[in-house]
Amino acid sequence: MKNAVIDSYGMYNWRRYSRPWVCRMTERGQYDFDTTVGTYTGDKRGGAGDLVVFEPTEGVVYGYGQKDYRGNGTQISHAIWDGEKFVACDKLGRIK
Repeated sequence: MKNAVIDSYGMYNWRRYSRPWVCRMTERGQYDFDTTVGTYTGDKRGGAGDLVVFEPTEGVVYGYGQKDYRGNGTQISHAIWDGEKFVACDKLGRIK
């Protein structure tokens, strides 16, 4: 499947929150930002949009989120692609 939406975001204050991000997780639960695996469709200045993964691979864990520059509202989530949809899990791929 091509271009699956892992999450959607509403309008946000770009001075406080980063642009939403997505990456692959390594087998050891570390974030791998070396390869671009997706994009955010919203405007970089706080526009609403979808966080899209390009051609998700079955069994691969993806980390995604949005940083709060004030430090108390940072969102970090993990999901594994089951071949049809993303399923919430921990960073090692254990289903919640």
